[in-house]
Amino acid sequence: MLVLVGVAAILTFLLAPRVFPAVAGTGDARWPQGVVNVYDASGMTDTMITAAQRWTDSGANVTIRIVRSDENADVIVRTDDKRLRELCGGDCLGYSTSIGRPSDGTGEIIMRENLGGDPRPLSVWVAAHELGHVLGLHHRDGHDCSVMSPRAFDTRCAPSLAATRPTLSELACVPAPADVDVAAGLYGGAAATRDPRCR
Repeated sequence: MLVLVGVAAILTFLLAPRVFPAVAGTGDARWPQGVVNVYDASGMTDTMITAAQRWTDSGANVTIRIVRSDENADVIVRTDDKRLRELCGGDCLGYSTSIGRPSDGTGEIIMRENLGGDPRPLSVWVAAHELGHVLGLHHRDGHDCSVMSPRAFDTRCAPSLAATRPTLSELACVPAPADVDVAAGLYGGAAATRDPRCR
């Protein structure tokens, strides 16, 4: 019996660090007034501007601004394929270091280097996905249309692999109304469109 009590105490001690942060939380992870300042150090400024504008125009009460200095940034966008692989594997296209406003300073988005160059449908989709995390959205499982799907091509509105600048039609579901509904639940507002392609 004493051995079982000792094992239970050890297990409680070992598991506590994994349980308490999720339970305790860090307070409100929303951005004040829904405003996020993003600095692009990745060379994908046009892609980030396009993705930020999609969220800003989505109908949720959020404003994502691309700023000119990392000193004014809440989130910094970088490329680092080695670190990206370490964080989320070889197939990973992007990663956000926090879901919502980080409690310990500036957040970071890491984008795959080969998404650089002119904006294209896939690069904007990945940037919008990571900005969704920055706003506080989690992955959305299932095959419904959602930019917050954990896999870009596991959704009914997967991004095109075209190497050309995305058209408005190709970005119709970036973000999808279901994604905007979640953001609006955090910040207020409502989806600006309910495009039938985004179901």
